[in-house]
Amino acid sequence: MSQHDLKQGESDRNSVSLESAGMWKAWVVLCISESQRMGLTPVSTAQLHVILYLANTLADFYGVTRVRGRVLKRGAYPFFPDVQREVDRLAFAGVLKIEHVEFGVKGHLAAHYALGERGAQISQAIGAHLMEAQRTAQLLCELVCACFGRFLYERADIGAIDANYGDALILDGEVVDFSEWSSDNKNMGLARLLLDKLRALRPDAQRDGVRLYCDYLDKALAPA
Repeated sequence: MSQHDLKQGESDRNSVSLESAGMWKAWVVLCISESQRMGLTPVSTAQLHVILYLANTLADFYGVTRVRGRVLKRGAYPFFPDVQREVDRLAFAGVLKIEHVEFGVKGHLAAHYALGERGAQISQAIGAHLMEAQRTAQLLCELVCACFGRFLYERADIGAIDANYGDALILDGEVVDFSEWSSDNKNMGLARLLLDKLRALRPDAQRDGVRLYCDYLDKALAPA
């Protein structure tokens, strides 16, 4: 392989990385925007990552192209380190604002976010020009409403019971793959199963897989 090919390969990887970062930023801004519109801000770091993860797993319901179909299984809830770096950049740029910070064990910090001065303007601009962004906003709106109306007020540790992340065959430190080229997206499979059962009881029921899956998480996390 020539030096030119190596440089071209590195350039392509950087391009993909930058594109992903841009998409993540859009998703974060839309997520916080929908949360603020419903009076549910500030949104904690853990809550934000859980919503973004669920949006990726359930994206097919709204015809949304997921940003990432893989996540490292580590800890009690899905967390994307590279996304957090983009969230920090958005906060430093004034797109988001940090309402307050919680100090956890071992010096860990957990910020709680709302839209900054530039955030609302950017959110409107994203939605006004891109149909994909409008569908993404609808998906995030549905998730914010379903998650905060249920389990996410109290806890974000969905790791043990989420259909993908909680798969016992995938060990801590391994990759959970629910990508678009894989048929093994257990979140979508379970959501569709719940929909089929609902239709059997109520043939005229509206298709609502996102809410049904969040209902499942809520019941699974409820105290015994």
